[in-house]
Amino acid sequence: MDRRLFLALDATSSLADNFLPTHKKLRINADRREMDIRWVPMDNYHITLNFIGDFPEEKIPALQETLSEVCSHFAPFDLKVEDMGAFSNEHDARVIWLGIQNKRCLGALKNTLDQTLMERKLVTTPDARDFFPHLTIARLRNPRSVKDMISPFKRKSFGKLHIRDVVLYESKIQGPWPVYTPLWRASLSGATEQDSTDYCFSAS
Repeated sequence: MDRRLFLALDATSSLADNFLPTHKKLRINADRREMDIRWVPMDNYHITLNFIGDFPEEKIPALQETLSEVCSHFAPFDLKVEDMGAFSNEHDARVIWLGIQNKRCLGALKNTLDQTLMERKLVTTPDARDFFPHLTIARLRNPRSVKDMISPFKRKSFGKLHIRDVVLYESKIQGPWPVYTPLWRASLSGATEQDSTDYCFSAS
């Protein structure tokens, strides 16, 4: 049996407290506009690194082993959370997102995961999409403009996330919306290299 999987960073640590006042304002504004919108639960906030897709259940242990091995070469790191935007754009939005700092070590972690998964034939198609780190906070059932609603929060800072692990999630569709369940966590357990400007690469 196949399961729909993806790899992501857990983004629930300190963001909930920093973002809560803005979140409340957005929800009130959306209610006033009678928007058909689903707010992602804060305990399910994540930053997608690699969407694997349908994956054989019997190969999940190999995927977990590979994930843990890659993560052992990276140390924990911080990412700034700032800006707010929408896909496909602010005038025709289906998704509202928060921007995540595209730090050098974040890109290195993603690239290493992508390459290792390909080398071990755990995925057969490389991720062709440009990597744009973001955190989805809401999904709209029907596209509409959110420009006025999110404009007060453009370029606003929502603090930092301390990233300690990479999570293997399963995605299931329940009704019109996806539900994400964490299946495995691999700790970023590499020793910090003190002369690195990013402070996240293993010294080993």
